[in-house]
Amino acid sequence: MNNKKYFFQPEKKILKQGFFMTDENGNVVYEAKVLKQSLLGPATVEFINHISGKKQEHQVGKVVTTETSGMFEFFSVKSWFKLDGKKIWDYLHAAGIRINSSMADGKIGMTYDISLKGEPIATLATAAANGGKAIITSGFHYDVTSAEENLDWAFLTTFAIAKTEQAFYD
Repeated sequence: MNNKKYFFQPEKKILKQGFFMTDENGNVVYEAKVLKQSLLGPATVEFINHISGKKQEHQVGKVVTTETSGMFEFFSVKSWFKLDGKKIWDYLHAAGIRINSSMADGKIGMTYDISLKGEPIATLATAAANGGKAIITSGFHYDVTSAEENLDWAFLTTFAIAKTEQAFYD
């Protein structure tokens, strides 16, 4: 398995918010393109792996955020959206994806180690909007390190984290 570095970022369109990932040469290798945005229901999003040529349409729901706190628990914020009718975290978990998050070294941001059925498949790190080496990072931009054969899961996991703006996972 030969890991490569990629840069994940949002499209610049405001109404149809998709995401895409480029390689070190700036070539688009993966994208989530919003085909149809619904005011109340889920959006139709086409996920395109430009390396393998694989295309899949999914129904991506609106982000839902809950906040909880109690006398004996810390304040907690959890966000999710539904992918084809199933909560994204349940969808990833059922597939064998696990996410370990930690504070990033040397910058204000997060690092995520992604595994599939116990095997490491990707590392994500929040990045500066321009892809530079800034100390303050964005929750919509990520440096992704993964092998090409794991791009489908690496991209979907990064998409879920960016869309929900989740920082910590159980």
